[in-house]
Amino acid sequence: METFSFDLSVVPFSRIGSYLSFSEIDGDLYLRNLSGSALSHPELFKLELVAEEGILPFTTVATPSLLTLDSEQGVVEICIDDGDRVRVRGNGVGLRLSRYVEDNEFELAMSPDGDRWEVIAYQSVVKVGVQALSGRLDVDAPWLGSKSEHIVMTFLPENNMFEGCIETFQSVWKRQENPRNFDDIVTSNQKSYDDWLSTALSIPEQWSHGRMLACYINWSCTIEARGYHQRQAMLMSKNWMNKVWSWDHCFNALALIEQDPPLAWDQFILFFDHQDADGAIPDHLTDTTKSFRFYKPPIHGWTLKKLAQNSDIADMIPWDAVYDALVKWTYWWLTYRDDDNDGIPQYNHGNESGWDNGTAFSGGVPIECPDLTAYLIIQMDVLADIAGRLGRMDERQNWTKHANKLTNQLIEHFWNGEQFVAKHSGTHNIPEGDSSLVFMPLLLGERLSIEMQEKLIAGLRRFITPHGIATENPDSPYYESDGYWRGPIWAPSTYLLVDGLLACGEDELAHEVAFKFCEMANTNGMAENYDALTGVGLRDRAYTWTSSVFLLLGHMLYQTPLPVADNEPIE
Repeated sequence: METFSFDLSVVPFSRIGSYLSFSEIDGDLYLRNLSGSALSHPELFKLELVAEEGILPFTTVATPSLLTLDSEQGVVEICIDDGDRVRVRGNGVGLRLSRYVEDNEFELAMSPDGDRWEVIAYQSVVKVGVQALSGRLDVDAPWLGSKSEHIVMTFLPENNMFEGCIETFQSVWKRQENPRNFDDIVTSNQKSYDDWLSTALSIPEQWSHGRMLACYINWSCTIEARGYHQRQAMLMSKNWMNKVWSWDHCFNALALIEQDPPLAWDQFILFFDHQDADGAIPDHLTDTTKSFRFYKPPIHGWTLKKLAQNSDIADMIPWDAVYDALVKWTYWWLTYRDDDNDGIPQYNHGNESGWDNGTAFSGGVPIECPDLTAYLIIQMDVLADIAGRLGRMDERQNWTKHANKLTNQLIEHFWNGEQFVAKHSGTHNIPEGDSSLVFMPLLLGERLSIEMQEKLIAGLRRFITPHGIATENPDSPYYESDGYWRGPIWAPSTYLLVDGLLACGEDELAHEVAFKFCEMANTNGMAENYDALTGVGLRDRAYTWTSSVFLLLGHMLYQTPLPVADNEPIE
């Protein structure tokens, strides 16, 4: 199977299950710890190649299974073993690990037996064990009474070779007595990635490189169950967006429907493991932290409906428990996010919409947005379907009535005759700006009149650039090329609006938008977002929901291709 390499300044080197990664930052290479509490100081060690004459320049080649540091005098190879154990191997050169942390209170390197070294990386909230398996390990860690002034550890070759182990641990670090063969680890990791790639969604051949990259990002960002991650979880990134947010996970779940139904289900239900007594689910999770400071939009009914179309997932869903959780989540919005008691729920911050700084929120909060009402209508329809599945026919009828009533309120409250608009809660003033957020009610499809659908589709066209759907109209005075949700193209908004176009029978435009997005991502990588006019990737450029949406839209085009696409399958 074809392999590929990637740029470490854009995409980290890691593997499935691990909380460790390697990234190039400002020209230097670092080993990083992505455990939740360490997010302010994730860099564990800076890596350098050394010889007798000093530090050596080197180039990097990163593939899914092996990271190679190559210099004129020799080479160092790096792989990640099971869990959070790094293995290193050198030929002709040494490998220096340097740790300098400002205000390095309680940082410590000590040797329990004169052979192995344990590091308390205090500000990175982890302990690290370092051991030479062949060659030798030199350590410079002067003691200042309560901490090490700095920590520099160097693997040096003997007979031109060395091997070593770097491993994070919680309480007890055990010597590697019979370590796995380095080459066997590389082979095993490559097989794991190849297996993931072979079962991922098929897309048109022309995007084969993007597919390999998207699959690598999703594979490597999937971490083992630990702490608040009570299940395997797919981080958003192993760059700096290394958490799971409570709408991002939905798109990753959808991309796994056919590939791995149990893993898809785990991605969806992850946040409901932490639902509070009032019905809210956290804004985000790490293995050690969870936050209820903000929330995310209730797209979970919409997601659940799509997941349940897979019979394997439908058979594993605990429908009673899911129904109760989704009821609580729905009522949370209706009960605690309607301060003016007009029956229309509100966002208290842009973060709660997922469109953090979108222009709908430029004039202040709280804001009543038509997307939120539309999501809840869809969620009510899904609850009606689940109630019917469970034989609760009275509840099914009540949910349908509630959805119908809220649809009428949506139209009466937000429709201005040409499109939906956002309104300030209480005053009902309309904020300035021209955001594509207000077109999300397209998801309601036949619940809207044909005239409304046609006007919304016509209005949405002004946001479509050569690369997809801008989040702010490029002609708007508020448009910013790198303005986060004030212009750039994002994967989740694209996928939701494509699904809305399909719900309204506008297949041709949906496919056009999908094609533009896939072309852009294949060319510019799986970025957090993109310049709407140039297609250049912005912000965190190795983002899983982008990878997932790329695969989902590519698979849609593979199944129902446009004439312009080269649609040979990738198996």
